[in-house]
Amino acid sequence: MYKPTLQLFTISRILEISIFSALLLTCIFPKNVFSQVEKGEIYHVDPPHWWIGMPNEKLEILIHGKSVGEKSFEVIDPDNRVQLSRAIELQNPDYVILELSIPKSATPQKLTIRSKAGDVAMMYEFKEKSWIPKGLNPSDFIYLITPDRFANGDLTNDSIPGMKESGVDRNEPYHRHGGDIQGMINRIDFMEELGVTAVWPNPLLENDQPNASYHGYAFTDYYKIDPRFGSNALYREFADALHNRDMKIIQDVVYNHVGNEHYLFADLPDSSWFHFWDEYTQTNYRAPALFDPYASEHDKNTMTDGWFDHHMPDLNQKNPHVAKYLIQQTIWWIEEFHIDALRIDTYAYPDQDFMRSWGKAVKESYPDLFLFAETWVHGSATQGWFMGDGLGPEPNYLDGLTDFQLHYAFNDALTRNQGWTDGIARVYYTLAKDYIYRDPENMVTFLDNHDLARFYGVVNRDFEKFKIGVGLLLTMRGIPSLYYGTEILMSETDGHGKIREDFPGGWPTDLVDKFSEAGRSDLENEAFTFISTLAKLRQNTPALHSGKTTQFVPVNGLYVFFRHSEDGVFMIAANTSGEAVESPSHKYEQFLDNRATLKNALTGEIKSVSERFTFAPKSFTIFEVE
Repeated sequence: MYKPTLQLFTISRILEISIFSALLLTCIFPKNVFSQVEKGEIYHVDPPHWWIGMPNEKLEILIHGKSVGEKSFEVIDPDNRVQLSRAIELQNPDYVILELSIPKSATPQKLTIRSKAGDVAMMYEFKEKSWIPKGLNPSDFIYLITPDRFANGDLTNDSIPGMKESGVDRNEPYHRHGGDIQGMINRIDFMEELGVTAVWPNPLLENDQPNASYHGYAFTDYYKIDPRFGSNALYREFADALHNRDMKIIQDVVYNHVGNEHYLFADLPDSSWFHFWDEYTQTNYRAPALFDPYASEHDKNTMTDGWFDHHMPDLNQKNPHVAKYLIQQTIWWIEEFHIDALRIDTYAYPDQDFMRSWGKAVKESYPDLFLFAETWVHGSATQGWFMGDGLGPEPNYLDGLTDFQLHYAFNDALTRNQGWTDGIARVYYTLAKDYIYRDPENMVTFLDNHDLARFYGVVNRDFEKFKIGVGLLLTMRGIPSLYYGTEILMSETDGHGKIREDFPGGWPTDLVDKFSEAGRSDLENEAFTFISTLAKLRQNTPALHSGKTTQFVPVNGLYVFFRHSEDGVFMIAANTSGEAVESPSHKYEQFLDNRATLKNALTGEIKSVSERFTFAPKSFTIFEVE
């Protein structure tokens, strides 16, 4: 059996911490856990506290500590309501799972969990469940941030003693650059000016990996913000600051894998917690293997059980305690930090039965939470399978998906020659397949993201094509998402480290500050204003964010569609051709007649409907029909 070297006696154990050394405990371990420990050598308590009022009255507390699996535990509840149902032994004697029963009659309190021998004891707190998420809807405008590359608001956390990757090197694309939560807090005014209503940072949980730990997708502790980004308390402060502006926070979550430095992997609770192979086996990245009626068992297993990368061990969600652990940590973050939506990374790769049970459990606790999944796949039918709605197993409890099919269409529209199915026709055909989805307006749309070449670079820094792409994004169905830096025309296309560029002005030593109008070039300010104007127009106009769509077959590179509701009608035209294109007005008589006037929503110019429209080369136009 292939296994990395497993160190069941970790550095935590070697430290031989004195059970009475409160000062040392405070320095080494998270306060929200270890301020409650009274005696015994305890490394982790997951979750560190919980809430009453949850739909599921069973809680599994995973305790990691010296020989805890060999001890007999009891729960002392003064009200005699919370009961210890059972203690679950694991292969590693340094772990035990305590299953607690928490009846609806329980009250907020601190109770005692201790070994019957008295050598381990801790206080465990139950709080009152209270959070109601704001969710997401099509009027929202999401801003996606890679925190390490956005803004460095706290220079003191750039290097943390004892962590495996220390310091910053902004000249190295895959090293840490120092951006953090405080940097994002400091730039909320900027986001608000841009028209942002929801902020989606790449993961902020601890990634204590020796290399490339900046991106956040290799967790080493499910209950702790990476100290180089800040703290759990600062993350809650960030969420509160957004909510105070009527903005929302989206948490990026991962269930397929962890980093190989995660304590659950370095000090395995049980060999069945991860997928191991006779030799290293990577996933085949072939999502169709999940539903292909002709798929081999080998391909199916490789897709779901293969590792995402060498340093990302694949979790076994079929293990009921792993499943429970992942569900509980999700609920803990939502309630503790007031999360409004979850973006689910690598959704296609975990066990899909688990993902459906996970979605059910999360929605039972938070019906208003918005769940959208990353499904980086090809083809509308493949993408639609993950949404369910008659194509795939149901129910899966998702609200939306990251719409890669529309992303591909946007790129083709502006980089390929016009054809029957190519060029702007790709957008037409992609939207024509929206019958696949129950709620296509909940699809999260985008031009690029943290894994993709920058859109402005993809269109070869052609500003008119850039405006067409942004214009389509902000007027079409769905919930639009913008990757940070698009508004200042970031254009890198070469590799993950480079496309996740530093935002100029986010570091005290930066020579220019593109967070300010004065620091941006005229073209960058034009891009910023174009995005901001359209984003705010969309947000304040029901027809644009929630109206119906009627599209017309593209002709000669010209694509016209209408967004309409009882509150208004908008005509949107994208001419992707390098030449002016004419179109007869009678073609659009469903929405226009000779009495209609058209107001350019960007310039305010008024024109009447004539026999023919003429659209300039490489242009985006939006008219309000009056």
